[in-house]
Amino acid sequence: MQFGKIRDLREDHDLKQYEVAKFLGVKRTTYAMWELGDVNFPIEKVVKLARFFHTNVEYMLELTPDKREVIYDKDITQKFIGEQLKRYRLRLRKTQKEFADVLNIRQSSYSYYEDGKTRIPTNKLVILAKTYHIPLNLVCGGKRKENITVKM
Repeated sequence: MQFGKIRDLREDHDLKQYEVAKFLGVKRTTYAMWELGDVNFPIEKVVKLARFFHTNVEYMLELTPDKREVIYDKDITQKFIGEQLKRYRLRLRKTQKEFADVLNIRQSSYSYYEDGKTRIPTNKLVILAKTYHIPLNLVCGGKRKENITVKM
């Protein structure tokens, strides 16, 4: 899986790989591999970059051309993502086995994702998003900036 938008955003902001890596708390070589798609980019880090670049996860993962900012105000943990996946799966009236089959994994492996025991790889999140039209911005706890009301 390629993460070309992430590289484009970094370059648009005149940042070096080591600067973004430092912001994310990883080695430059790790970040470089994420940009190239050689290693799975953890969704928590994608959300952190979306906040930093004032855009959204779906744009960064090339699921939409819409780069408008989404506000991510939730603590993105593997447990939170698992709960969100379960919520969308149940809304779609699908079984864990059906989701697992789409991902080409065992149902027991998929259940670990929903239980928050294992982090779901970002590339598998993208597969689910594309297959079932699951909004990853919402799975990551995001809200459109224009939908947020200011309380006085």
